[in-house]
Amino acid sequence: MTSSNFIPAGRTSLVKRGGSAIQVQTEYAYRPYPRLTTTILDQGQVLHKIERKLDIPIESLEQQSSVEGLIVKQHKEILSILNNNQTFPAPQGAPPLEPAEPLTTRERLATVPGVEHIYSLDNQGHFTGAQHGDHFKQAFTSIFKSIAELMEVFALLPGGQMREKGVYEVQRDRLYLVSRGDECYFVTVFRANHEIVYEKALKEALLAKA
Repeated sequence: MTSSNFIPAGRTSLVKRGGSAIQVQTEYAYRPYPRLTTTILDQGQVLHKIERKLDIPIESLEQQSSVEGLIVKQHKEILSILNNNQTFPAPQGAPPLEPAEPLTTRERLATVPGVEHIYSLDNQGHFTGAQHGDHFKQAFTSIFKSIAELMEVFALLPGGQMREKGVYEVQRDRLYLVSRGDECYFVTVFRANHEIVYEKALKEALLAKA
């Protein structure tokens, strides 16, 4: 199994601060190098991005479980900083942080206010992470059964490796299918702002330059 099969669950929280609802999201990524990233946003605007490189990508369930613990720890440290009005970029006693890289597509999608979970799939409709597939199946049983049909919303391009890019609303204000071309995402949202048109906002995030 490749490193793309072991994707630990991320963490998302909302923190009330100065009259605003600050969104905090911590997740793992293995490309272009393995890392944990906590992104702090206010109404979709990135306030801080805190990144820690990992020595190696996750290659086993044991490592995945261990990294999930690191995600929880880093997420709690950042929440503590916010709740105690401490300064960034690092929690007290934390090792030096690496300079942040430009936002990935997944991270740009996460900046849309109200985004809750992002599930990655390959272009054949297979989840890149068994736990992600199980979690999605429990939450959207009927849709899970029709993923193959849903994927056809974005046609395969000549060569059969890439799909058309775009965003498709599966359930209004709740679930969206996003195609980057070389991979896809299911994005779940909870309405954080009644003025947001999620299909439009997710498409803008998808097509934004890194």
